[in-house]
Amino acid sequence: MVNLGPGMEIRGMFLKVPFGLSFKIYIFNVTNPMEIQNGAIPEVNEVGPFCFQEWKEKVEVTDDEDNDIISYISKDTFTRTDGPGCVSGQAVVTIPHPLILGIVNAVMRAKPGALSLINKAFKSIYDNPTSIFLTGKADDILFDGVNINCGVTDFAGKAICAQLRSAGTLREVDDKILAFSLLGPKNGTLQKRIKALRGTKDYHDVGRIVEHDGMAKMSVWPTEECNKIKGTDGTVFPPMLKKEEGLVSFAPDLCRSLAAFWVKKTKYDGIPVSEYSASLGDMSKNEHEKCYCYTPDTCLKKGVMDLYKCIGVPIYASMPHFYDSDESYVKGVKGLRPNKTEHEIIILFEQLTGGPVSAKKRLQFSMPLEPNQKVDLFKNFTTTVLPMFWVEEGVDLNNTFTKPLKMLYTMKKVVNVSKWVILLASLGGMIGAAYLFFNTNDTVTITKVKDVKKAASGISTVNGNVNRAMSENEVDKY
Repeated sequence: MVNLGPGMEIRGMFLKVPFGLSFKIYIFNVTNPMEIQNGAIPEVNEVGPFCFQEWKEKVEVTDDEDNDIISYISKDTFTRTDGPGCVSGQAVVTIPHPLILGIVNAVMRAKPGALSLINKAFKSIYDNPTSIFLTGKADDILFDGVNINCGVTDFAGKAICAQLRSAGTLREVDDKILAFSLLGPKNGTLQKRIKALRGTKDYHDVGRIVEHDGMAKMSVWPTEECNKIKGTDGTVFPPMLKKEEGLVSFAPDLCRSLAAFWVKKTKYDGIPVSEYSASLGDMSKNEHEKCYCYTPDTCLKKGVMDLYKCIGVPIYASMPHFYDSDESYVKGVKGLRPNKTEHEIIILFEQLTGGPVSAKKRLQFSMPLEPNQKVDLFKNFTTTVLPMFWVEEGVDLNNTFTKPLKMLYTMKKVVNVSKWVILLASLGGMIGAAYLFFNTNDTVTITKVKDVKKAASGISTVNGNVNRAMSENEVDKY
């Protein structure tokens, strides 16, 4: 019953999750921006959570019956929500400007000769800024947008604005103003088409992706192994997985598949589950992960991944506060406090149906901060990795969804108990039969025969009359 074929209950939940996932964002507020401009170590304090609900659905769905494939496009929609501990989106924070820092870092790698043009463009667009830092409301930075003045007339400014418009990720306020936000482009936006197996022929294939954006494998990384698309999209997994198989899912935003590893058995709301966790590995030491490095000689240390080849901008992914990462990253920024409880990835997985009953998927995004003599605002920086924000996508199934699972396990217990009762009763019957057989095997029972007196002096006929023609002696013969 656990497959994505038409009419199956799990298919409906797969195509449209019937509840909003918890989506929390934490921003690293920079407290010493001008000191950083002069070479100081960055100091940050975490502000959040900014709370949202994430509604997941899949649209433009088609089925390929012959190949047992379902094709769909994912769409995630975020809505603001409030709750205990949630911070207002009107809170003002200071972060490194993602466009200024991102463009300079990207040009340094791709076209370092254009840095002088970039330097002039920033002075024009941002009116001779004194730092690379942006101060604004959290709502504007996250979703609503921060304005960029593209009404400039100089060559450098117009050239950069033309590139920004062509990228298609910025919102056009009017002919002169563009608006940039961190997560706005993802809100309600159709993603790339996915083809996955439905699992009606083999339950081990439930949800396994066979094609993303028309391709059976990626062309991002230098090796065939790293370009493989493995696992599901993370909303469903095959049932009855063995713990050594792990939970493998494909993350398009990272251009790679990640495997969560088995940790232990535990319970959730009385339901037996398995706990899984995940990490980004260590590309500097693991030969199988070096293909995710920008170059073989520039691998980042443990727990941090460079997404430049994936998204075209040098953004680094890691666990929040650089948890489970090389200690040098934590020491490079003051105010970070990594800990296991708040910052690890954790999934509680129910084996029979192949579904997560509770999950906390956490990921931090940072940018490298490096000095550069060709850009005025970058001349005095101390090299470090500066965290910007981290997100937590979470789900905890309530009683409405755990009740059927509890009934399933109750039925399973009844079947198991009945099985043993029947087995024990059968064994008892066989033991009893064997006891009776062996207890009486050497005994002979003799039935005593008693003498019967004669009822009459003649032979009775059928009608009960006595035949007098025969003497008593003749009768005795017979």
